[in-house]
Amino acid sequence: MRSFRAKLYRVAMVRWVDLPKRAILPLTLTPAEIKGGGHGLNALLRFNDDLDRVTLLPGKRGHYKLAIKVELLKAAKVEAGDTIEFTLEPDTASREPDLPEEMRKAFQARPQLEAGWLNHSVAIRRQVVRYIMDAKTAETQAKRCWIFLERLAETGKLSGD
Repeated sequence: MRSFRAKLYRVAMVRWVDLPKRAILPLTLTPAEIKGGGHGLNALLRFNDDLDRVTLLPGKRGHYKLAIKVELLKAAKVEAGDTIEFTLEPDTASREPDLPEEMRKAFQARPQLEAGWLNHSVAIRRQVVRYIMDAKTAETQAKRCWIFLERLAETGKLSGD
C-alpha cells in the first residue's frame, strides 16, 4: 500500500488525478484489460474511509491517470482543484462480473452467446451486469437480461448502436 497526494481536475463529469509512473510501478499492480489495446493497472483505492476498485489508465507522458467517483468526492466535500490524499494497493481479485442467473443459463444453453459476451471488455460486461442488477424486481432483472441477450444474438453487440 502507498499513500498519495494529488490535485483533482475535471474532464466533463469525471474527476481525475495524475500519478507518476515511477511512484506506481513499485506497487506491482495487476495489469488491466483496456478496450483499444492500451495497458492499465487494477488497484484498490482507499479514500475518506471508502474502498473502491479502480483502474489506472495511461495518462500524459510518464503518468497514469485515475478517475475517482464523484460520489466519493461529494461525501468528502472536495471538488476539482482540491488536493486529496488516498492510498492505492494491489487488487488481484477478478474483475469479471457475477452473471445474473438468467444470463448464466442462456450462456450454458447457447455457447455462441457466451463467446459474443466475452468479445466485449470486462468494463462493458460489468456495466451491463450492474445495469441489470440495479432493477428493483426479479422480473425487471430478467427482462433486462433478455434485452441484452437478444441484442447480442442479433448484432453481436451489447450496445444499441
